[in-house]
Amino acid sequence: MKNLLEKFKLLLLKFKWKKTLSIKISSKEKINLLEQLSNLLESWIPLINSLKIIMYQTKTKNKNNKLLLNSVIAELNSWNSLNECFQKFPNIFNTFDLSIIEMWEVTWKLWDSIETIKLKEEKSRELKNKIIWALIYPMVIISLSIIMIWIFMVFVIPKIEQMYKDSKVNLPSLTQNVIDISDFLQENIIILILIIIFLIFGIINFKNNIKTKIYWDHMIIKLPLFWPLIKKKILALFTSWLWILLKNWIIINKSLEISSKSLENKYYEKELQEITSRVSKWIELSVLMWINEIQSSKENLLFPIELASVVKIWEETWNLSNLLIKYSIKANKEIDEIVKNIQTAIEPLVIIWVWLIVWTIIMAIMLPFFNMVNVI
Repeated sequence: MKNLLEKFKLLLLKFKWKKTLSIKISSKEKINLLEQLSNLLESWIPLINSLKIIMYQTKTKNKNNKLLLNSVIAELNSWNSLNECFQKFPNIFNTFDLSIIEMWEVTWKLWDSIETIKLKEEKSRELKNKIIWALIYPMVIISLSIIMIWIFMVFVIPKIEQMYKDSKVNLPSLTQNVIDISDFLQENIIILILIIIFLIFGIINFKNNIKTKIYWDHMIIKLPLFWPLIKKKILALFTSWLWILLKNWIIINKSLEISSKSLENKYYEKELQEITSRVSKWIELSVLMWINEIQSSKENLLFPIELASVVKIWEETWNLSNLLIKYSIKANKEIDEIVKNIQTAIEPLVIIWVWLIVWTIIMAIMLPFFNMVNVI
């Protein structure tokens, strides 16, 4: 009987562990949680009491939030550190978060680490929103135009085709091509929908699969028109986080390793890990960022000459943290400019694309009418 109870307890623990591993909350919820916790800790309210107050204040209906707070409180009551508690939630707290908390727990200024993580999360969310807003307008216009064209092809063109058949008019090649496309869509609509669903699931799986994500992330930073924006976002976050870590006296090797794992880009992470391993062998960081390409005027895909130059200056002056934050601020300003330029460039292109398709369909419908008038 005792053995059965022990096995049952082990199963419960395993189930609870798997459940905590899969917990996710939105970045907005994480920022709110960290802000409340930082304020309470700065007021010298004990950590467990602070978490209980947050639970009472939020009165959240989100089960994940409740499970997160309850689990952390239970772990703290078992004499685990906050860093150990947060390790059980890898989908919420990354390597950067854990490193900052671990460092400040020793100094008894935990609220400083919570505030640092909150600021990092705010910056990451802000940059992500900028990219989303740069893409949302063209995506909405393109989606609406595709829906409109599909309605024309499936519901309007067949009726017009029947009318032309009854009148026995010779159809121009443009009209016939449009009718053929309409017939194809009607006959294969289910197959096309299944193909689209299959492609969507395939892309999602390719993007999220551990083995293929590195290829996806490499492809993303090479996207035409958008790659400067994506690369600037990655570099802005990388330099900002590296600045925070160095400012808090974490050595360069460890800072590079932590920053790379927090970027959410496996290709950059792979390259930075290679750089970190070679920095450990006393090779200059600027050399690894291809500073020598300044003379050859080559553009490096991952690290621009500006960043390599900043690192080279640090190696001469030992003042990297201040230079990094200046580069990060500059990169953020450039992101704003790129977003405006993309929106300005895409808007007329999308309008012209929609106009050409609509004009083609209208001409395909009207050309047989002109032929009928000529016959009369």
